[in-house]
Amino acid sequence: MAAAIAPSLPIHRLDVETYNQMVDSGALEGEPVELLEGLLVEVMSPQSPDHAAVIEELESHLASARARLRTQLPLEVPSDSEPEPDLALVAEKPPPGRHPRTALLVVEVAVSSHEADRGVKAELYAKAGVPTYWLVDVPGKAVEVRSDPGPEGYRRCEVYKAGDRVPSPAEGVADLDVGALLDGLS
Repeated sequence: MAAAIAPSLPIHRLDVETYNQMVDSGALEGEPVELLEGLLVEVMSPQSPDHAAVIEELESHLASARARLRTQLPLEVPSDSEPEPDLALVAEKPPPGRHPRTALLVVEVAVSSHEADRGVKAELYAKAGVPTYWLVDVPGKAVEVRSDPGPEGYRRCEVYKAGDRVPSPAEGVADLDVGALLDGLS
C-alpha cells in the first residue's frame, strides 16, 4: 500500500496546457494516468473481458449516430482536467491541436472504478456541459443515466436494469436494451 502524502506538503497542480506539453514530449508514454482536477491520477487499470465486451457492444450500438464516436480518447475540461471516457459522441471535429471540450454523450464502463466514475468524473462531465452521461455498472447489471448538468454536477440520475430500454442519446441511435448489453457477463 502506498504511503499517503502528508497534508502539509505542497502539491503542484497542472493545467491542461502543461499536461498536453508533457504528453507531447513523451514523458507520460505508457503511464496509465489522466489529468483530473489538476492532478495526475492513475485511474486506468487493465481491462477485464467484461469491460472490453461492453465497450465493443456500445461501439456497435452507437456507430449509427450522426456524430463522431470516440473510444478512450481525451475530453478537455478547462482548465485542469482531461479525462479519457470509455466512449464519447462528439458533435463536431475539434480544432487542430485540441481535444473536444464537450460531447453529446459520455460513457464510462465501471467494473471497479465506480467511485471515480460517480464522483470526480461525473462532476467534470457536468462541468463540460455534457448533457447525457451513462455509467454502465457491470457488476450491478445496470446503466445509470445522468442528465441535466449544472455547476455542482448532474441534477438527475435514472437507473435502468434488464428489461429496461435507455432512451436514445443522439439522432440515429436506437434505444439501448440493457438486458441485451449486459447479458452473459460475469
